[in-house]
Amino acid sequence: MIPDAILHQIQDRLDIVEVISGYLTLRRAGKNFKANCPFHGEKTPSFMVSPDKQIFQCFGCGEGGNVFGFVMKIEKKDFREAAESLAERAGVEIPKDTRIDPKVEERTRQFYLLHTKAAEFYHQFLLSRKEAHAARAYLENRGLSRDTIIQFKLGFAPETWDAFYSSVKGETADAILEKSGLVVAKKEGGFYDRFRNRIIFPITDSKGACIAFGGRVMDDSVPKYLNSPETEIYSKGRNLYGLFQARKAIREIDAVVVVEGYMDLISCFQGGVENVVASCGTALTTEQARLLKRHTKNVYIVYDADKAGESATLRGLEIFIEEGMEVKIVRLPEGEDPDSFVKKQGGEGFRRTLEAAKNLFDYKLDLLKTKHDASTIEGKVKIANDLVSLFSRVQNEILRSAWTKALAKELSLSEESLVAEMKKSAQRPGGKTQARPVETASGPVRLTARRVPQQAVSTAERMVLGLSLENAGFARRASEELVEEDFENPSARKIAVKIFQTTREGESMTAGRLAVFFQEEPAVMTLISQVAADTEIVADKERVLSDCLVQLKRQRIRTERTELLSRMAAAEQAGDQGRVSEFMGHLHELNKREKQIHEKK
Repeated sequence: MIPDAILHQIQDRLDIVEVISGYLTLRRAGKNFKANCPFHGEKTPSFMVSPDKQIFQCFGCGEGGNVFGFVMKIEKKDFREAAESLAERAGVEIPKDTRIDPKVEERTRQFYLLHTKAAEFYHQFLLSRKEAHAARAYLENRGLSRDTIIQFKLGFAPETWDAFYSSVKGETADAILEKSGLVVAKKEGGFYDRFRNRIIFPITDSKGACIAFGGRVMDDSVPKYLNSPETEIYSKGRNLYGLFQARKAIREIDAVVVVEGYMDLISCFQGGVENVVASCGTALTTEQARLLKRHTKNVYIVYDADKAGESATLRGLEIFIEEGMEVKIVRLPEGEDPDSFVKKQGGEGFRRTLEAAKNLFDYKLDLLKTKHDASTIEGKVKIANDLVSLFSRVQNEILRSAWTKALAKELSLSEESLVAEMKKSAQRPGGKTQARPVETASGPVRLTARRVPQQAVSTAERMVLGLSLENAGFARRASEELVEEDFENPSARKIAVKIFQTTREGESMTAGRLAVFFQEEPAVMTLISQVAADTEIVADKERVLSDCLVQLKRQRIRTERTELLSRMAAAEQAGDQGRVSEFMGHLHELNKREKQIHEKK
């Protein structure tokens, strides 16, 4: 792995315009340069190179990135080959010895050792200590056998404040213990255990080494689940619960079942469905999809039968589609989750639901038909437009063609019109779609949106990211007013996290330098170049930033409100007035936050 510092040095010594002009004839267009795109046939130049931002972007086919990305694409090289070629041109030596710092290596070793000790401590406590009697009864009532408990090395963290810390105190430096995430520092000095009075679910990496934990309460306390923080050995977006136990079955069956929670997975596994992994309530990531892709290309998504579950399913669909995987969706009966369903119907019943799973096309079509009237022209247009956008992300052309025929028949539309619309969706003349407005306090600002088939990024997200890359002051303001969860699109969120982190460290970030951190994620690299290019057409940038910040904050509140109302409806149906009152309090806080945003605006 080439150190980031070396990559930045190469980039600093090279001018992207000079490099690209060795392959293409560039013509100046204002402060940028244009050419016919080398990656798709075109007569009108839509390929732009920005010397200021050190990026390229084609508004026709959507390709974009920094100097490394261009050389990779034009010469069909992998990243290291492209970097070595550019390093030679820049006169930068890539060190042959890229071993990890011995201090970092030792700290990593201790993290693994600590998590192994913690897993054993919690597991043995559950199996043998009288203080864990209630925990054993809880798991028994949830239908888990002793063999299952042992297989997943489930444990119990006692209620005392420092049981685990006391068991390892003196063996490991307190600083290492704290950074491992297993203990928390007290304000007055000393440490206490992160996990207390909770069922413990060890999370392992692909080799079976424990790297983190999830802890669940046995009553109605909140938070229901408490998870390990991210550390040097654990990133929640790069791991999947149960993959180590499921990997053999996934390969044998050539399919994986993706569920949401720890108990969902364990119940499926105990019921004989062993090719199952869990996302643990977090949005699926590209890294997780690629992790699964090493084992199979066939995915079944089984999330809870509610609005939140439906949203999670749709987010997962987009990621798996972009990775070229075959996806099917299982819709459980209303009010059921995989855990409860397996308990009632058994593993065989669950397998039957997998056999009846809908493919992506049928699932999305059914959802759209509940929202739009397919018997009207307007409804047909809305359904077709949504599905055509989806089809453009499907990599398998035969599958895309079959779905296009099916959609044409379903809506009584010509197949030719759908194909024509799909082409327009993937490649607009000049790379531009119809201008669309961003609502501001002083009226709409017209923005020309670039069509990005692989990404569903809101205009507000694009503008905030693009303006933050263009102006350090804008980046500071965005990092102060927003949090990463304000960005709903996964790629946009990754970009925001990196920009905000750099900004809070007192440094600025350009588009070209930012792309270095995402060399193995083409979709993110392309988005970086696109958002950087988007700001070229914005006149009153400060006003647009202000209004887009407000839009993102409001959108997050609306999303939270929708999920809260769904939970409140479920609690009312169950007759749980305590939970209803709790949700009403949260709803009041959301309304209060939205009012404050409006008043500040």
